[in-house]
Amino acid sequence: MNYQELIATMEERKAILLKQLEDNKLSKEDYDTIQNSIDNYDYIIELIEMNYFERGQTIH
Repeated sequence: MNYQELIATMEERKAILLKQLEDNKLSKEDYDTIQNSIDNYDYIIELIEMNYFERGQTIH
């Protein structure tokens, strides 16, 4: 998977979670779990970008 595909996949997964947060019936625990997952995707995206731009290599 190249950089663009990997970032797109992570962003799609994050968007699904963001959509789930719109449900007003979520329990506090479910909300926190989803938010934690979103934060994890943000971190993964940041690591992918650091790897791609700082090392100049694509991820396979």
